[in-house]
Amino acid sequence: MKTIETSTNTYNILEEIGRGSGGTVYKAYHTRLHKMVVLKKINNPSRSALRNRQEVDILKDLTHTYLPQVLDFFETEDGIFTVMSYIPGESLGDLVKSGRKFTRNELLKWGMQLCSALNYLHTRTIPVVHGDIKPSNIMLKPDGDICLIDFNISFFLDENIVLGYTDGYTSPEQYMAVESKRKRADSKFVINDKADIYSAGATLYYLATGLKRSNYSQDIAMDRLVEAVGEPFAEIIQKSVNVDPAQRFQSAAQMFRALESLPKRDQRYRRLLKQQKIAVASLAAGAVLFAALACFGFIQMNGGKYNEYNDLVDKQISYIQSGDFASAEKEFKEASDLIPSEPETYYQQAYSLYTQGDYEKSLSFIDNDVLENRHVKKKGQRMVDIYALAGLNHLELGNNKKAVECFEQAMDFGTFQAENYRDYAIALANNGQYDKAESMLQKAEDAGLAESAIAYTRGEISFAQQEYSAALQNFETCIDTQEDSYLCMRAYLMANKVYREKNDLAGSRTLLRQAGSKLPVQEQLVILENLVQTDIDLADKTGQSSYRSEAIGYLNQIIENNWAGYSDYDTLAILYQKQNSLAQVESALKKMESLYGDDYNIQKRYAFLEISRQAAKPQSSRNYKAFESHYNKALNQYNAGVKGKKTDQEMLLLEDTYRQLQTGGWL
Repeated sequence: MKTIETSTNTYNILEEIGRGSGGTVYKAYHTRLHKMVVLKKINNPSRSALRNRQEVDILKDLTHTYLPQVLDFFETEDGIFTVMSYIPGESLGDLVKSGRKFTRNELLKWGMQLCSALNYLHTRTIPVVHGDIKPSNIMLKPDGDICLIDFNISFFLDENIVLGYTDGYTSPEQYMAVESKRKRADSKFVINDKADIYSAGATLYYLATGLKRSNYSQDIAMDRLVEAVGEPFAEIIQKSVNVDPAQRFQSAAQMFRALESLPKRDQRYRRLLKQQKIAVASLAAGAVLFAALACFGFIQMNGGKYNEYNDLVDKQISYIQSGDFASAEKEFKEASDLIPSEPETYYQQAYSLYTQGDYEKSLSFIDNDVLENRHVKKKGQRMVDIYALAGLNHLELGNNKKAVECFEQAMDFGTFQAENYRDYAIALANNGQYDKAESMLQKAEDAGLAESAIAYTRGEISFAQQEYSAALQNFETCIDTQEDSYLCMRAYLMANKVYREKNDLAGSRTLLRQAGSKLPVQEQLVILENLVQTDIDLADKTGQSSYRSEAIGYLNQIIENNWAGYSDYDTLAILYQKQNSLAQVESALKKMESLYGDDYNIQKRYAFLEISRQAAKPQSSRNYKAFESHYNKALNQYNAGVKGKKTDQEMLLLEDTYRQLQTGGWL
């Protein structure tokens, strides 16, 4: 065992785990930190660049869910080394070699995670280009998420200096740059973030088809790719590996948005987050159920029928995960008709409704189609999940007492997992049963609940007790220790609620801005929406228009990311109106019309816009005919479809304005 010593650390090299053009990679033990690390000895390094400690420190500050932590750089007689955290798991390259095939949903999930990591690297103050993305440099962790390892650091330390390339994954411009350097010729090829986008696409292409593209004049096997992942996904991969960098996605965020838009769904983006986290768990739970059936000889006795049932449920889960809920429901109907007694397909349908945010309908389905259905077997571990899901639905609806009752009923059917105890503890706390909530949290901890989730749950319990300082401390602990970016996002949102309860809008804004810089791209929407609301509240409280300007910036960011809904455009129009940016108001309203069609609210906004336009003119030049037209359209639409169901105070204000204009002789 070789030992490398520096002035501050000692590394015991255990084994060589990789070798390439960029250097040799070793697994080692860090004696001071008492942990496994990865050492990479860099081939042909730029030693002058290494001595720029400012740049080194920037790399060491990189922190992202899907990236390893860069711990140190050092130079010895043996060469220059980088030190990174050791990531447990297997590389996607090794999994391919072992014969593992990947599903479309796995590739979609990992593609989004990869783009999230790249967006983080590419948008640093000093951009970092990875330079060596390939299956062997992507680790699949035990939790099912990936981690992009082995930075080709020279891309960062010496701009446009490349160490090498990997056939099949390297962009043509990077390949030509290396060849030019090898021939001692001046290179005209610029290496930037587009090179990483190519490599990401090439990696997905290989994982989907088993093919690599080493000859850049060769077209990719589109038919095979479409067969593996479907035409829309295949087109994204095809675009990312275009030989011309200008024809690729122009940013990792743009490629992420393309992947994110693949599933056909209408629910808001925040539900996608929930969907991605829970659907994987559902699949695992389903696998456990089927394994249990096999143990009891169930499938052996009715092999063909149950195999067909299992296939239908697998399809159902896949459709739920992709957001195609109509297709998922069709699979449910076929599966429940085939074997009406098994609860698995019923659970997945109830979960599908929960994922869509239709909590009332999910509860109704559980009550009527499961619990009141005499054909469904009311026993086994899946009934634990069904009652727990009912509890979660009640939690979302604020029915805390009923949520507690559902979790209590769930305990009668089988073993609680750590997550069940966690959710039960939160329900108890919201119901005012604080001692029992602490007891359930202890059970969750005993069952192996992660440290960050324990801190989060303690925060929820403290918040329910209005112990805001303790709640904030626990949410901050969760944020600092989290391994799950979704849970981290939840902790930020709960911490924000604490600041709002304390009426500390400035603290809320600071917290949310921190979340925006720390969380990966796919969890930004809900943070941005809360930032918009906080800035609006601060503008109203302080009278400072700069907060409205900042809110406008966040709303435009939401729109640019294709995350916007009707209310976002409506809020944007209102803010532009308050800032007297009248051309932008009209632009926002026209976009609303094109996306959502005409309605009374849009006509109402046009009416307010005309009031502002005419007020800016000399009295002798004012003309309120356009206002009158928009007001009458809004009024007719309002009376026909809205009035009686709700009262719109803005419509009352418009009515008063209209009468004043009539009285003044303007109309």
